[in-house]
Amino acid sequence: MQPIEAALESLKSLKPGESPNYTATAKNYGCNRSTLSKRHRRVQGTRAEQYENQRYLTEEQSRTLIAYINKLTARSLPPSNQMLRNFAKEIRHAEKRPGNHWPERWRKRYAKDIMYAYATGIDKGRKAADSAFKYTLYFELMQRKIQEYEVEAEDMYNMDEKGVLLGILQEGKRYFSWRKYEEDGLKQRLQDGNREWITSIGCVCADGTCLSPSLIYQAVSGKIQDTWLQDFDLKEQYCYFTSSPSGWTNDKIGYTWLVNVFNRETKAKARQRYRLLIIDDYS
Repeated sequence: MQPIEAALESLKSLKPGESPNYTATAKNYGCNRSTLSKRHRRVQGTRAEQYENQRYLTEEQSRTLIAYINKLTARSLPPSNQMLRNFAKEIRHAEKRPGNHWPERWRKRYAKDIMYAYATGIDKGRKAADSAFKYTLYFELMQRKIQEYEVEAEDMYNMDEKGVLLGILQEGKRYFSWRKYEEDGLKQRLQDGNREWITSIGCVCADGTCLSPSLIYQAVSGKIQDTWLQDFDLKEQYCYFTSSPSGWTNDKIGYTWLVNVFNRETKAKARQRYRLLIIDDYS
C-alpha cells in the first residue's frame, strides 16, 4: 500500500468529533501533508479518479466509438484522426472536438481493440468477388439476349456515376478493428465522405459514342456557383450541371437526367441515323 493510502486508512480510525492531525500523520507515514489533507477532505481525488474526470470520453462512450470503428473497418472505411475526433465530438455531444493529440492518447488506452496503420493493399472481400466464372456467365447470357432480340450496338448504353473527393488524397494512417484487420486483411481505404464531394455521370454507347457528361456539385442551397463554371466553354462544350446537399444523385436528379440528357440526346441520335438511312436508300 502506498504511504498516502496508508495515512488515509489511519485517519479513518478517528473517533467522531476528533480533529485529524494532518502534519503528524503525514510525517508518520512519509507523505505530503497538503495532499493528505485534500484527499481526506475529498477536495482532491486519486490520480486515477482525476484522469477519469479529465477523459474526453467515458468508458461507455469509448466502447461506442470502438464499435463504430469495427463497423467502418468491415465496410472498408477505416477512419482517420480527423474523423475519429469528429466521431468523438458527436458521441459526447460536445461543442468542440478533442485536441490534435487526443487520438494518440486514446488509441494507446485501447490498443487491444484497435490499431493504427497505413491503409494500403486490396480488400480481400472485393478480390473474392472478382470471379472470372461469373463474368463469363454474364457476357454469355448478354450475347444470347442480343442475338435473340436483334439488338443493335447503337441501341445499347451503359451509364455509371463516380464520386470524386475534392482535394488531394495522400496515403495516410487509419484506424482499424484488430479482428477484421487480421481475419480479413481489410486494409483498403475508400473515400471517407468527410470532405466535399462532386459526382460525375457518364453514359457510353456500345457503338463507341457517348452522351454529354453530367456533374453534381454539393450545395445545400441547390444553386450552382459561378466559380464552378469558370473553365466551362458554352460554345465548345455541353454538360449538365446540378447540385444536391450531399453531392450525390437522388430520385429527382436521376429523373431529370433521363429526360434532359439521355432521352434528348438518344432521340437526336436516332433521328440522325434515320436520316442517314433514307439518304442511303435514295443513293
